[in-house]
This record gives sequence, structure tokens and C-alpha cells, in this order.
Amino acid sequence: MPTPSFRLEADWNPEIATPGRLAITLVNTGEVPVSGFTLAVTSLFRIKPDSPIEGARLVDQLSNNHVLAPEEGFVLEPGGRWEIVAKQISHTLRHYTYGPKSAAVTLDDETMVTPEITPMTLKGEPGSPTIQHPERQPLPEGETTVSVIPFPAEVNVSGSGDVPEAIRLASGPDAARTAFETVSALAGRLFPQEMLFGNGLEITCTEKPGLAGGGYEIAFGETVTLSAGDEHGFRHGFITLAQMLRGARQHPEDFVFPSGGTITDAPRFGWRGSHLDVARQVYTVAEIKGFLDTMAWNKLNRFHIHLNDDEGWRLDVPEYPELAEKAGWRGPGELLPPLLGSPFERHGLVYRADDVREFVDYGLSLGIETIPEIDIPGHCYCVIKALPQLADPEETGIYRSVQYFPNNALNPALDETYAFLEAVIKTLVELFPAKWIHIGGDEVPDKAWSGSPQAKSMQGPNGWQGTFELQSYFLKRIQSLLEQYGKETGAWEEAALGGGVNPDRSYLVAWKKSESGRDLALAGYDVVLAPAEHAYFDMAQSDAWWEPGASWAGTVSVETCYTFDPAHDWPAEVQDKLIGVQSCLWSENLADRKLFDHLVYPRLSAIAETGWSPREKKDFARFMAIQTLMPKAGLG
Repeated sequence: MPTPSFRLEADWNPEIATPGRLAITLVNTGEVPVSGFTLAVTSLFRIKPDSPIEGARLVDQLSNNHVLAPEEGFVLEPGGRWEIVAKQISHTLRHYTYGPKSAAVTLDDETMVTPEITPMTLKGEPGSPTIQHPERQPLPEGETTVSVIPFPAEVNVSGSGDVPEAIRLASGPDAARTAFETVSALAGRLFPQEMLFGNGLEITCTEKPGLAGGGYEIAFGETVTLSAGDEHGFRHGFITLAQMLRGARQHPEDFVFPSGGTITDAPRFGWRGSHLDVARQVYTVAEIKGFLDTMAWNKLNRFHIHLNDDEGWRLDVPEYPELAEKAGWRGPGELLPPLLGSPFERHGLVYRADDVREFVDYGLSLGIETIPEIDIPGHCYCVIKALPQLADPEETGIYRSVQYFPNNALNPALDETYAFLEAVIKTLVELFPAKWIHIGGDEVPDKAWSGSPQAKSMQGPNGWQGTFELQSYFLKRIQSLLEQYGKETGAWEEAALGGGVNPDRSYLVAWKKSESGRDLALAGYDVVLAPAEHAYFDMAQSDAWWEPGASWAGTVSVETCYTFDPAHDWPAEVQDKLIGVQSCLWSENLADRKLFDHLVYPRLSAIAETGWSPREKKDFARFMAIQTLMPKAGLG
């Protein structure tokens, strides 16, 4: 009996219907007719529940997982095409990556066949994805400089000395020796074919306690002296020297290794971060460590790890083994079906204590603190499915999140909610030494808990009205619990709604717009700026159809990312409320791992320069000449 085979095609036409017409076509590429089958598809789009569909029935749906069936008696002959048309979907589709990501045809004997999937086309026009690194742009004619990203605060160098064969530590305090060994090993991992540290130019290191934290000075002359006040400063100085060496070696027409002068440098912000969503997709410990390496080379120092979302829970909590057993996995027959491109087999990952310690300690050795995020009360669909005791048994009705997950917010009225979260926080405190724990607070549907009798019974006696005043009570209670463990609270900007969390001992991440951060600062919050229109790496870099990514916040080119000017319009009296900047990488599109480096680099370096370099020292032309020298994680 020949083995059935299929191809899945999709096309988007924004000129037909509102917001457009989506056509999904299953082609029988095998030799036998099939009938009585269903097609399951994961995607970034979502067909609206109860909406009319031409050519098929929607027999099941969870967020972006759709199970479709043809009409009774339909036979798909060899070479035949089954077309499904939907005109009521979640949003306008702007890039091929909105289309089908994974799929399976289940035959009438329950055999599952995975079809070939072709990238979604626009109005039937052929094409191919654009996955490439931006080209290097040479410096303007007659200019030379040092090849350092993020660019130092003060560069007063002269001459062009011989390019060293390598860099060697001649003498220095213990902090300098530790930093040298760390950076030498880091360079070996990032550039294994190059010799950057070894026998060569001798560097004398001296302590200079008066320098700012993480700051350093390099004096060039007959000898080269690196001065710093702490290990972070020595590490940053050695990274700068290695970057200069690589640039002068590879592009001597533009970059020099100076023979005289000084570099004086220190970070603009104490918080220079990168966020990674490890819930929507699976990232191994090795992949996280590879990402941390590239962060360190860019002198970033905060790793915000998003450990849960509706689609997955990644942390082992010993008191609740059901989470590790059920909520960390997707696939046929699992608690969660395949979502966002995950395969049609058991697929997932849960970080055990030793895994967490491995990447946390690894980051600390590179000067990077790991900030864990448990996103609550929303984005908890998989948690509530794994732990049904966290739902009000008398709750009626369905509310949906923006991602179409039903009833996905932990209930603030249940004692079990707080027992569960205390166990989670206890685990976080044991595993993550950073002083901050991020508790989410974003995208809770405004009708959340409206059908819960227990939630309603809390509101009246306390004078609370609506979802967000109840959320404020919930988040403040968790904030108080964190304080008992000596931790400070991080959250997304929506944690200010309904009375918000207490501004003391907390910071909020402004992500919707740059202006959001100003408003939060005026309300008394410390702010980390990560506006989507500048700092979200899941955004596509152009509006071209074949450019991967999303664009609900617009497109974020390298230049758009680089020209981000934090707090430029903030009143003087709240400038000190800005504690830093960070990028965010949401992983909906990253089941296709070859997109990782394309979406992240060199935009990671652009955010790094914004977080480190003085505003007046930024120069996009110079950045584009240096950016190809920066490393990529190589996750593709």
C-alpha cells in the first residue's frame, strides 16, 4: 500500500473581504485517494471562533491550533486540492511567517501524516523568505576609528600601532586575572578560528577605585595599561581591547589599534538587558548559554527569562509535579496540542534545579544577572489546565485573551492560588540570586473573572470595580510575599492599572510605547524601557511580505532600533526614574530556529549601544561599519 503524502499551501489576499481572504490548500501528492480525514494546523493567525469557513468545518480550536474537516463524503484524489477559505481571522497578515507553521493530516485509521508546508504567499505571487545579515557599510572616506560596540564614552586616541598577534595579561590584581580568563574563554567560544588572547601585546592592569561601576580606562603608549575599579570594569576593558584587535586585523582601512592616547568608558545605564521567551518555544540550556555569550560581548548585564505563558511552563516546582508532567509539553494527546509550529509529537522541556543553576551561574560568570519572570495572573492557560483547583468551580462564561486562550487568568479570590504561588516563589528564590523577580501582569482580559462568583464576592465589600482593581489587589499581595523573601518586584506596564503595584521596591517595563515609560515615571515607578516600536526583536525589519517576523507594533529596522533615544522627552524631575533599557524577543515565530540570528543580530548590538553609550556619541554609520564584527549565537 503506497504511503499517503501531502503538501500544504496558503495564500493571503488583503484585497478581498475585511481584513482579507485566507486560503489554505491541502494537496494530495500521494498515489491513493483519502477520505474521512482531518487537518490540524498551527499558525500565527487565528480563525475567529464560530466564523463561517468555506470548504471545511472547524471541529476544534485552541488559540492558533485549528482542526479542520472536509464535508461528509469528500474524497481527496491523488493530485487533488482541498481548499479552505476563511475571511474572519484575528488580524491582518503582513508577512509570510503569519501562515501555517506545522500541520498533520489524521487519516480515518488514525494514522497521522505530516505534510510538506510551503511558505504562505501574498496574492499568489511566488517568492522566498529574506533571511540575511545586513551588509557592512564602510566608514565615510578619510575616517578611522576603533571598532568597539557599544562605543566608548570617551575616545581620545592617536596613531596606528602594529596590530597585536594577541593580548596577554602582564600583571594585575586578582579581579583583572579573573576577568582576563573569563574574556579569553568567551572569545574562544565566540571566535574559535581566531587567536585573540595568548602570547602577544602585554596589558598591565591597575586598580582605580574611583571609576564608575563597570567603567574602565585604557592608556596606549609604549605599554598598554587597563585600569578599573571592579571585575566588571576589567572584563569590559578586555572585551574592548579584543574588539579593537579584531577590527584592526580584519578592516585596517577603517579601524586602528592605537599607538597613543586613552579610552575612558563607563555604562550610561545600570540596567542593560535582553529578554527571551522560552515558553512559546523550547530552548536548551546550551542555547541559553550561547545567547548569554553574545550578550556578554555586547556588555549587556540583565537576562530576563520569560518562564511561562499560555503555551508552556518551563520551571520544575517540586510541590506541584503536575506542572513538569503536563504543562511543559505539547503534542497530540497532551494537555496542550501543538502550537506555534511545534511538531505533532510530544515536544517540550522543563528546567530542573540543576539546569537553572547551570545557566544562572554561567551568566553570573559573565557579569549577567538572570531575572526570572513568572507571568501572572494572565497568560496561565496551561497552568490552570494542569492544576484545575486554581479555577473557580462555579465560574460561568468564557473570556478570551488577545491570543484567544479561554479563561487564562489565575483567580485572585482562591486561597489555592496563593498557596501555589508561594511554592513557585520559594523555588524562584532558591534558584535565582538576583534581587528582582518579575511577575508579569500584562494582557489580562478586561472581562477576566466576571463570571466567577468568588471573585465577585471580593469586589463589593472592598469597593473594587472591574478586573484591574482586583488585579491590583492580587499583584500587591504577591509583591508583599516577595518582600518577605527579600526580593523586589518587576512587572510589565499594565501592573500600574487599577491602583497598581506599590512603586517602592519595584520596577515596571514599558513596552507599548516610549511614552508609556514617561507616564509610569511620573506615577513614581522606576522604569526599564523596552518599547515595541524600537526594542521588540520579534518585529519584522521591513514591511516586505518575505521579511520574517510580526509587525503589530510596526516594523523595526536596524536603524529604527539604533535611533531609539530613551527618555528624550521626559521631564527633568523624573529622569532618574529611568534605570535602563532592554530588548524583548517573543518566540512565536522561532519554531523555525534559523530565524533567530536574523531577528536578533545586529539589533541586539543596537540596543546595547543605546544602553551603554552617551546619546551624543552614537553614530549609525559607524555602527554599520562595525556590526558585522559582532558575534551571533548560531542557533539557526
